[in-house]
Amino acid sequence: MYLMTMLSESSTQAQPSLDALLDLLDLEQVEVDLFRSRDLGEPGYRLFGGQVAAQAMVAAERTIAVADADARTRPHSLHAYFLRPGDTGKRVVYRVDRLHDGRTFQRRRVTAIQDGAVILALESSFTTDVSLADRQPPMPAVPDPEACPELDESAIGARLRLVDAFEFRTVPGAPDEPTPLVRDLWFRARGTRTDERASGSAVLTYISDLTLVLALLRESGPLDSYRLTSMDHALWFHHEIALDDWLLYAKETVAAGPLRGLVQGSIFRRDGTLVATVMQEGLIHAHG
Repeated sequence: MYLMTMLSESSTQAQPSLDALLDLLDLEQVEVDLFRSRDLGEPGYRLFGGQVAAQAMVAAERTIAVADADARTRPHSLHAYFLRPGDTGKRVVYRVDRLHDGRTFQRRRVTAIQDGAVILALESSFTTDVSLADRQPPMPAVPDPEACPELDESAIGARLRLVDAFEFRTVPGAPDEPTPLVRDLWFRARGTRTDERASGSAVLTYISDLTLVLALLRESGPLDSYRLTSMDHALWFHHEIALDDWLLYAKETVAAGPLRGLVQGSIFRRDGTLVATVMQEGLIHAHG
């Protein structure tokens, strides 16, 4: 029995829009603890890091056993390093190492391989401890999603499976920002239920890589040209994941220098509950 999906069960089946994302994250099992991506996109483009991290989470989850039918095993953290860019036109192999199987915690290491080279290394931890965070910082005071403008879909990119799967609203920001993706985002899935293809935690891992490193541009100011590269990614889950209402992705720069910076993301329900915390370090390639 695999890891339980912790999501709102308000719909009886996945909506077609979210269904495409679940298909993308689904993996083929090749051998014990060895999985392979199913989807082949247009070759020659860089794989979205959130996709590789989310698929690595799917691989890890499929090796997590639930010893007791009444037990709820859920992920509580992951730490990943983006080592090399991947190619959208080639499959990725995911090798899972079972680091620890205890009564309360299970830990996995997942190595993502493409063309014989490691492109991502991820470690994740799962727990049967069902207690949730009861102390947290307040959610930023921002307008409700209904009062925020819709995100221009072209800003995301057609190759990402996000435009159809999610609705996005941008929180108003400074007028001189180089892209609206620098701003905090409201997002909501166009479907609410997942299945054995991918859990809500994997879906959140996918979207947690979207726009986070761009928060570094708030500190650097307008640039004539720039490129940002994510170096690593960490995610902590604090509460159950419900995709049936808006979630706020608030971003802030923790520390930044001329070449590198650290950013933090906080994902809140609209009632102010902190669902997850994200940390990411990025490289800044800029000419300004």
